[in-house]
Amino acid sequence: MKSVILAAGQATRMRPLSYIIPKILLPVKGKPVLEYLQANFHDLLIDKSYIVVSEQYDTVQNYLDKTQSKNINVVKGLGWETGGDLAIALQEIGVDDDIVVLNGDIITDANINDLFLYHIRKGAPVSMGLFQLDNKIEASRFGQINLDKDGSISQFVEKGLNTERISSLVNVGFYIFSKEFLQAREKYLTPRKFKLETELFPTLATNHILYGMKMNIKYWWDVGTMESYLKAEQYFINGEGIIPP
Repeated sequence: MKSVILAAGQATRMRPLSYIIPKILLPVKGKPVLEYLQANFHDLLIDKSYIVVSEQYDTVQNYLDKTQSKNINVVKGLGWETGGDLAIALQEIGVDDDIVVLNGDIITDANINDLFLYHIRKGAPVSMGLFQLDNKIEASRFGQINLDKDGSISQFVEKGLNTERISSLVNVGFYIFSKEFLQAREKYLTPRKFKLETELFPTLATNHILYGMKMNIKYWWDVGTMESYLKAEQYFINGEGIIPP
């Protein structure tokens, strides 16, 4: 199995830090975000991992070389948002197996192996991890998902859309795409600038081919802003500032 970490954004909300260090390598309690993401695989065997970056490609490659990181390649993206850069990566890495996709700015204890077992059990074309966020103020910062009894997602609303909340479930930022879906991806995943969250996932939900799993997690951080990055640092040092699932 292969994994793809989407880290090609310009990280404008993390400047000036991101001028020097790519967001995927920013340290949280002395450990780069990349290492937290790798820990999420737990017992899931990943044969090859790919990190999609646009700017600071050489910085990420030099880090992997110096740390002698095995079975991790860097793919050059164009900063075409999550959807476009994933489509570019797929052209290079091939689609001979299911692929795990991770947003490159997430720190959580979610177990991707659990999500993969769920994905296989459901025979899902695409699966995503979910967690429950009952705090309405915090939840307003995120998209929302309506999950049917059979595990399929009937509605996916990305953050920023001014709609009444339909549930307390939000997107973890971890996905599994089946080989069969990816081999027929011309309808959904072509190299152009678009977001998975605002275009692909709502379409898949409408077509009833997107599934979601409620994951048991203790903490979750999107370290894409300076505020959340500092809160994540505070949590790991003091055990405070958690976004409760």
